[in-house]
Amino acid sequence: MNSDIYLGVQIEPQFGYNFDQIKTILQGAEQYGFSHAWFSDHFMMREDSTDLISYECFSAMMAAAASTETLRIGSLVFCNNYRHPAVLAKQIASLDHYSNGRVEFGYGAGWKEIEYNAYGMDFPSAGTRIKMMNEGIEVIRKLWTEEYANYTGEYYQLNAAVSYPKPLQQPHPPIWMGTIKAGPKMLKAAVNHADGINIAWSFSPDVYQEKLERISSYCEENGRDPDTLALSYGVWTRIFEKKEQKLKAMEEMKEARGFTDEQLQERLAGSLYGTPDEILVKLRKYIELGITHFIFMFPKDQEVQSMNLFYDKIIPEL
Repeated sequence: MNSDIYLGVQIEPQFGYNFDQIKTILQGAEQYGFSHAWFSDHFMMREDSTDLISYECFSAMMAAAASTETLRIGSLVFCNNYRHPAVLAKQIASLDHYSNGRVEFGYGAGWKEIEYNAYGMDFPSAGTRIKMMNEGIEVIRKLWTEEYANYTGEYYQLNAAVSYPKPLQQPHPPIWMGTIKAGPKMLKAAVNHADGINIAWSFSPDVYQEKLERISSYCEENGRDPDTLALSYGVWTRIFEKKEQKLKAMEEMKEARGFTDEQLQERLAGSLYGTPDEILVKLRKYIELGITHFIFMFPKDQEVQSMNLFYDKIIPEL
């Protein structure tokens, strides 16, 4: 496999994983040539999820660091509003030391309104949440890099704040900004503040290309070389050993969700859904766009089996 391509597995604690299941996925990822494991930051799946396990993101990342030796551990993505940025800066610096420098820091503006409502948090407009996120990352970066951090913003303030130890990775862990809509404000935020951007979960190569054109224009406006912004794609992925299995699953999806053929194809346009050969063709299209990091969301409880197929059928051809 091309050494510049990185493969990650997405784990959504809100889906109901216990720690034994998470450990099994992580160890499978190390065994089958994956470089990263990524965790979402949610407190519950639905309003009625009273008996569905949903471990907190940082705790899951800490457990992941303890259960692995080489896998890089990332967040996709921490919601700025769920923790004060200064607290999150301290948590990530601590985890970076505990993991011996294996942390990837994914950060976002938040979107899941039912969580805000359930926990009594204000849910401001998307524009305000993005402004808060922009300030938050400035606070975090200062705490990671300055002996005494001072900051005066609309939402956050620091007064000669001390945060030690600094992250083990210097100057700090890679900063990713994640977005599921890839609107102009989030793309600009990534250009202004991040080392990389993750766009997820349903962007066909053509649509991703359109986003890249916007990113390039924002980089030009800000005097940034677009090659310095790493590109990542989070993608729904289901691998079938035989085409007949895929066709059967597609018919079942159409029936279960009431999709027409056209709606089904639209649903799958931004996914990796097919045989190894079909997935390779589509993966190469994304790679041609300059994407170097892929984060695969496999069907729940099929992660290890799917990574095994990747290891046998896809990784040798990349």
